[in-house]
Amino acid sequence: MHRQDIQRGASVLILGVLLLSGLAIADETEVPEAPEWAEGWKQTWLEAYKQGSLRLSTKLTPRYLGPGQQDVFALLELRSLDFPPGDHPPASVALVIDRSASTAGRRLLISRKAALSVIDGLSDKEHLAIIAVSDRPHVLPVVPMTPENREKMKAYVSKLTAEGRSDLSAGIDAANEELASPSESDFYRQVIVISDGRPTDGMVDQDGLAELAREAREGSGIHTNTVAVGDDADIDLMAGVAKQGWGFASHLNDSSAVERVSKRRQLDLVRRAANELEFRVRVGPTVTLLDVMGLDATLKGNLARIPVGEVGSGEVIRIVLHLSTDNVGKQVRPIELAKIEVEYQDALIEKRRTQSLLLQAELNPAQPQGREALNLEALRPAALAYVKKHTARADETAEDGDLSGAQEILGQTLESLKQLGARLAISDALTLFHERSSQILQQQRPERKPDPLAEQDEKKKKKKR
Repeated sequence: MHRQDIQRGASVLILGVLLLSGLAIADETEVPEAPEWAEGWKQTWLEAYKQGSLRLSTKLTPRYLGPGQQDVFALLELRSLDFPPGDHPPASVALVIDRSASTAGRRLLISRKAALSVIDGLSDKEHLAIIAVSDRPHVLPVVPMTPENREKMKAYVSKLTAEGRSDLSAGIDAANEELASPSESDFYRQVIVISDGRPTDGMVDQDGLAELAREAREGSGIHTNTVAVGDDADIDLMAGVAKQGWGFASHLNDSSAVERVSKRRQLDLVRRAANELEFRVRVGPTVTLLDVMGLDATLKGNLARIPVGEVGSGEVIRIVLHLSTDNVGKQVRPIELAKIEVEYQDALIEKRRTQSLLLQAELNPAQPQGREALNLEALRPAALAYVKKHTARADETAEDGDLSGAQEILGQTLESLKQLGARLAISDALTLFHERSSQILQQQRPERKPDPLAEQDEKKKKKKR
């Protein structure tokens, strides 16, 4: 990205310097031959060869910063080049959903929403099996995705409740058995394990579970993917299983980004623009990173790591950073908000690439504040992302049995939306907020059952006292 490509408002200065380190700069006198598979879109392939398959841009709101504490929203937008993704066979998918007692409340809610997203993303030509994991697996056998079967599967997932122990290995075995059937031999076979990664029965170690995935891959061509659910999930165990299964490993702390699971499943079947994509955001010395919205992130100090994984043809990835600045003085000057780094494996060129961008805003107390300082192009998607993230939190809090806590989150969210101003500009976010609030407060929640493992842990603690 060149400086002239970055949109500047009258009151915001965004210095975008993309340092294409690790990026081979093509000699203009030597034009490489496009591979045969890119025969129909040579210019796009050459553009990827020279500049990479992804383009990063940013927008800020408000457009000016005043002195003192102030909230800022930064919209990061990553676009991939548009090219033919190629044909692919239909998939046969087995969803392994951990519904043991340790997933009760918000974890199972996140798992259900992720599973429903996958079901919605399947075409009518694809197949699905569902295995619910507890003391022993309950199997809905693999069937075509007819409208009737789709609704049946969605209804089953929506009513799952948490109880019992977790025999994850039995669930994976059952999934592999469903997909290894001769009737599924013409399909691309995918297992998706959704769990907190804390098995209690059967095979409980990472190496043993990973071996199941390896055997399924080598014996039946089954790819095993994992979704680790919850901030205390065993991410290493789940990632180890996915590595041996040649699948993706995803992590969900909340339910606001569950659609990404379905998207990654679909991208496993087609030509991609990028693999192993990760954002790294390091905020400046006078800035606090309050939240990352749009995708799951791991925050540690002033650094946020945002794994994306695969990116498809013509795909747009939007991430919203909620920042708080504390600027001293009235002198007009640039304020460093964050250093943003994007690293990925360019799937079109088979090259590791890194792009860096320095995000700055102008401290200028003399410029208008309030509504006149807002950048609506950044505000609209920021408001939508804010509503999705915080209504997801409220939904999960209600699922944990804390309805008053959910109401408090919703009240705070509405108040924050009002403070953003420009009510007409964020009307779609307000509409979504009221729809989700009504659903959350009126929804019938499943009765929570006791977690025997939690009770055992509590007894052990009391004995030690």
